[in-house]
Amino acid sequence: MAARADGTEVARVDDWPRPSRTGMARQRRLARAVTRKPPGSRNRAKAAARLGRHHARIAAIRRRLLHKVSNKLVKTHDKLAIETLTITGMLTNRRLAAAVADAAWGEPGRQLTYKQQWRGGHLTPVDRWYPSTKTCAPCRTLAPAMPLDQRTFVCGACGYQADRDLNAAVNLAIWAEQHHAQIRDLHAGGPVTKARRGEGSGPRTRASGTGPDDTGTAPTPSGVRSGRPRRALSHNSNEL
Repeated sequence: MAARADGTEVARVDDWPRPSRTGMARQRRLARAVTRKPPGSRNRAKAAARLGRHHARIAAIRRRLLHKVSNKLVKTHDKLAIETLTITGMLTNRRLAAAVADAAWGEPGRQLTYKQQWRGGHLTPVDRWYPSTKTCAPCRTLAPAMPLDQRTFVCGACGYQADRDLNAAVNLAIWAEQHHAQIRDLHAGGPVTKARRGEGSGPRTRASGTGPDDTGTAPTPSGVRSGRPRRALSHNSNEL
């Protein structure tokens, strides 16, 4: 769910494909085929390769949808706010672990981070303790605790009603605007605005001949030669 500070809904994904869940039966069948083959045999290697291709296909389906959503957001907004979550802690909950892992909650934050850097935008992480779900967007009244099964936010002070995810997204946008109020654009000399960005603006082409719309991989640092791959450390963001 993504929304602006004025309450306008920007993006919502209700029909998440859940590729891991839908492909679990095939995954188990392929895994059993691997264990039935003699260790070190060519048939075992072929079965392991089929299992690896299955995992790669699931990951590709997930990344394709996330890139579609993240590209839409960075093309139309200079400023974005994203809620930080302790995803590793959520994975310890056996009731939520499978759904959280299938949705790849850490991947949107990673994509938005480097895509905003490509386009010169701003990405503001919002602290996970900020009560975005329990705060009324119009009157800023803090409501009592809301269980997960309560999908509609109802304010007891002003009577405002909205989808809980929409209300939370609006609160995140308001928080970002308040914290960016004093930031100045060093090039233009004025305040940073939230104007819609055209399709052709921003750095479109890099030295390698690819742009933000042509690849799903973060840019390669300058000075790193191509050819033989090198081992590198990567940092996975837990933001959402």
